[in-house]
Amino acid sequence: MNEENLELLYQVAESMICMKKYNYGAELYKKLIELDNKNAGIWHGYANCLEKLGELEGSKLAYEKALEYHLRDINDGNFSEKRKAYLWGGWAAIKLGKVELAYDLFKKSVEEDPSYAYSWLSYAVACTKLKREQEAKEARENYKKYLKIKPYRKRECEGRFMLLDAREKATGWLKEYIEKVLPETNCME
Repeated sequence: MNEENLELLYQVAESMICMKKYNYGAELYKKLIELDNKNAGIWHGYANCLEKLGELEGSKLAYEKALEYHLRDINDGNFSEKRKAYLWGGWAAIKLGKVELAYDLFKKSVEEDPSYAYSWLSYAVACTKLKREQEAKEARENYKKYLKIKPYRKRECEGRFMLLDAREKATGWLKEYIEKVLPETNCME
């Protein structure tokens, strides 16, 4: 599978998470792992799906892989958008109970891109878990501030739009897969 098709498959898998179709997401992430087993985002998505499906042991192992590769991406400088590696590495750390590490990663995420609302919300979560209430309060205030500036699209809608976009580019079995799943999706925005 070429790079473009790999990215398209990743987009479809990610759209399944947004639309809460975790069984389909897990299936697609398994395929992605077979194709690229050293990608932090792939392992993270797979872990998320397994967690939502109640497969906690598998989820924990996948979050460990995700964290390993997020940290590699940060340390090796292989990742052009460090904010994402910090942010998602922080969430993998939270899921593994490594709250101090998550706090450090989320803090770096907001330093990399202070206008990204979700990084502030994530930082607030870590601060709250560490009982750093003043920092948590300030982080929540920043989250609200930046959310007003750039509101999120509803996750299910974001996923459906990602899927519709992928359908336009997909061919073969992936296009058939999208066509099969598409009727099960909706968006009430």
